[in-house]
Amino acid sequence: MSEYVLIRIEALQQELETLKKVVNHQLQGSKQKTQLKGLWKGVEITEEEIAAAQKVVFRQAYQWEE
Repeated sequence: MSEYVLIRIEALQQELETLKKVVNHQLQGSKQKTQLKGLWKGVEITEEEIAAAQKVVFRQAYQWEE
């Protein structure tokens, strides 16, 4: 019985270390922001373009309205 408990504790420790690495990676990743200013410099998007894009993305919702 005690051997099983020891093996289970080791498995839990490994799981906690893996979880710690994942959470640490997520926290470090959230600090980095992507800058789109250079990529989209000079681009202007109109309200009509936004509306058209919404209709494409949410086309099933717009079909219910018709």
